Order: sequence, then C-alpha cells, then structure tokens
Amino acid sequence: MDPISPENPAALAAGGSQAARVAADPPRLSRRERRRLNTRAEILNVARELLLEVGPEDLSLRQVARRADFSPAALYTYFSSRDELIAALFADCFERLEAYVRRVPVDLPPDKRVVELGMAYMEFARDNPIDLRCMLLSTSMELPPSSGKAVGQGLARLIGETFREGMEKGVFKPPIPLTTQEMAYGVWALVHGMVTIAGVDLSEVAAEVSADPRRVLEAFVALLTGRR
Repeated sequence: MDPISPENPAALAAGGSQAARVAADPPRLSRRERRRLNTRAEILNVARELLLEVGPEDLSLRQVARRADFSPAALYTYFSSRDELIAALFADCFERLEAYVRRVPVDLPPDKRVVELGMAYMEFARDNPIDLRCMLLSTSMELPPSSGKAVGQGLARLIGETFREGMEKGVFKPPIPLTTQEMAYGVWALVHGMVTIAGVDLSEVAAEVSADPRRVLEAFVALLTGRR
C-alpha cells in the first residue's frame, strides 16, 4: 500500500497536517524585505508623533521626511501620498486593537464576554496610549476602508451583538427596561470613562476616587443580568 494513498487514512491525515503546517508557515523574508518593513515602521512612528503634535490637517510628507531624516523622494517609495500615509498609520493602530479583541474567547457566556471585551479595550489603551490618541482623532475624519477604522467601530458593534445574544438567551434582565443599544451604550461609556480616568493623576483624591476597573465593569454588567 502506498504510505500516503487514500487507502492509508492515518498517513494521509498526517501528510495533510504536514502540508497544512507548511502552508501556514509564513515565507521567510529576505534581509532587504525585513529592512523595508523596519523602515516603514519607523516612518509610521514618526508620523504618529507628528500627527499628535500638528493634527491630521497640517501633517505633510515633507514634515515626516524631515523628522525621520529621509529625503522626500525616498519617502515617496513607501507612501505615494499624505492620505495613504495617514490611512496606513490608522490601520497600524487599529490592527493592534484587533489583536487584543481577538484574545477574547467567543464561547464565553454573553455577560462574561462583555466584561472581557471591555477589559481588552482598556488593556489596549493602557499598553498603547499613543495609538489610542490617534484612534480618537480618527473619529472625526473621513478615512478610506484601508485605514482599518471599521475595526474600532466593529468593537462597538460586537458589544451590541453580544448584548442581543444575551437578551435572546435570557442572560440580561435589567431592573429597569433597557434596549440592547442602551446597555451597549452604557458599557461603552463606562469603559471609555475608565480609560480616560486612567490617564489622569488622581493621587490627591485616591481615598475618594479609586477602584479596580474590572470589579466596576463586572458589577455594572451583573446589574444588567438582574443579579444582586
């Protein structure tokens, strides 16, 4: 019998798994490709700093080139326009946010999933404060799909969908009538508020205003389930 023929299913499965592993392994980058990726990341870091200094309207490729110690011509080999650079910058930020959101198991009960989605956003904000500031700027801008802005909007939708699922399963039973949109809005507002407070020095009023964000979020979600 051929060791990898259809008549030998165990070997076929092993061979298929090996092929899948080979297909899943990303191709090794050449030194030149790695250098180009590193340079692109350096350009985006400089653009991120300038974006927060001068705002998106006044950001220019010449400014970025000057700060990064590039010639404008060299910069154009990476980004053909200011708009392309800004879209890539926001896409970079939103990709990092998406990585945090993807860590939340999709099979968690809806109430626990809402908590973990909120915590994922807060952890992203804690670990990536500059990215967060850039993303907040993007809310008032018209950006192309390539900017990844839909990822941030998708997180809000994901929280709303989780509440809808929880309502259908009888998980959420708020003590006063609330729609799924209102519950999602409440959680989103609470999470954003805690992210904002985390960036404020409250040491002088710590005795009056201090809490564990997870405990607060869990308590809020528990109220929406009707638990005491």
